Amino acid sequence: MRTDSKLSKKIDNLSKSILLLTLLPIISVFIVGLTGMLNKMEFTAILKISIITLLLTSIILLYIRLSNHILKLRFAKSIIIISYIVSLLLIMLPNNPQIYSFWMLGGILIAMVIDSKLGLLVYFNITFILSIRLSLEPETIIHFLIMGILFVLLSNALKSKSTVIYASIILLSTNITLAFIMNNFFIEAKTDYNYLASFFSIFAVLVTAFLLSSLHKRVTNNYLLSKEETIINSDDTKDAINSEIKIQEKISLVEKARTSYDVLLSDDNELLLRMKNYSENLYKHCKLIGDLSGRAANYIDADEDLARAGGYYHEVGKIIGKNYIEEGLKLAEEYSFPEKLKEIIKQHNIKYDKPTFIEAAIVMISDNVATTIEYIDKTGDQKFTSDKIIDNIFRIRMDKGTFDESGLSVRDFKLLKEFYKKEFGPKDSD
Repeated sequence: MRTDSKLSKKIDNLSKSILLLTLLPIISVFIVGLTGMLNKMEFTAILKISIITLLLTSIILLYIRLSNHILKLRFAKSIIIISYIVSLLLIMLPNNPQIYSFWMLGGILIAMVIDSKLGLLVYFNITFILSIRLSLEPETIIHFLIMGILFVLLSNALKSKSTVIYASIILLSTNITLAFIMNNFFIEAKTDYNYLASFFSIFAVLVTAFLLSSLHKRVTNNYLLSKEETIINSDDTKDAINSEIKIQEKISLVEKARTSYDVLLSDDNELLLRMKNYSENLYKHCKLIGDLSGRAANYIDADEDLARAGGYYHEVGKIIGKNYIEEGLKLAEEYSFPEKLKEIIKQHNIKYDKPTFIEAAIVMISDNVATTIEYIDKTGDQKFTSDKIIDNIFRIRMDKGTFDESGLSVRDFKLLKEFYKKEFGPKDSD
């Protein structure tokens, strides 16, 4: 519904613009007639100029109708109408418009901010109307046409601060050169051409065109920014953007984590190989705790990869120094471990920190159970069974509140105890 409403509004605005521009030939004829009467021109002269104006303005309108992009530009309708009407007034009202060239401004501005071909067409139209009104000599008409073509060719350069000076120099020097040539190379007072007035009027046109195009650019940019802010600040857009960002972030995090654990759990991993070269016993112990923790996590539907990696690297700091947890955290930072894996290195030992999530608790339990049972087996003390050791470890941790912040539920606790008893209990014989 909202899309249909916006489309309908755009169509209505476009229709209004076309209707208003359709009136431009009529308005132009009215201006010619009114200014002709004010200048006390003969009726036949007014009629001739009016007909020519009607035909030429209709050609402009036809070009606008055929060029679909023009009316889609912001402020295009207003700029075209105002520029054309003001240019028409400036050739009909003042004396010596062929010297004081402010009438050129309309076509130049249109070429700079809307469409270069349309600007040239407007400029030529005004030039032809001026030539008929003043019965200009062919040399003067050629002078104006050449300047018009040059204005349009340099319209982009006239908009830019970095090139406007160079473009202005070219136009001013060309104008004086053409005036000098068309006046048979005369500069003396015996010619009725005012070179100084022509120079400064063209200069004023260039400055005004540059300022107006800069103003148009600023106003258009401000409008687009405000429109963009309105769109972005709308509730629907905010929700869509936020939803898309969250989805992309989740996908990115999952992919990153997946890639990280694939590398970390590989037997060819640089740190695991360093650990193996440092101590075969340490390597075997960490692999044991990792495999045990991974299976335990899978047993209660926790993150198997995280728990397995936590077991693999929980004592990686021993390859550096005695304070293995601090050294392990330095290595984790150096090798860009995931944040939760860093936490496991710190939290698997109760002396440093309590586990704050399930996988950290699993690695701690796996390390406690495996190390204790291994130690009892080496001493040969048969009065402690594996089940009894596991029960004692779970009871002590429960009494001390070690897992209070880990997120382990009562069900998880029971399942984990069951898992470790199966792992370390007597195996069924065939």
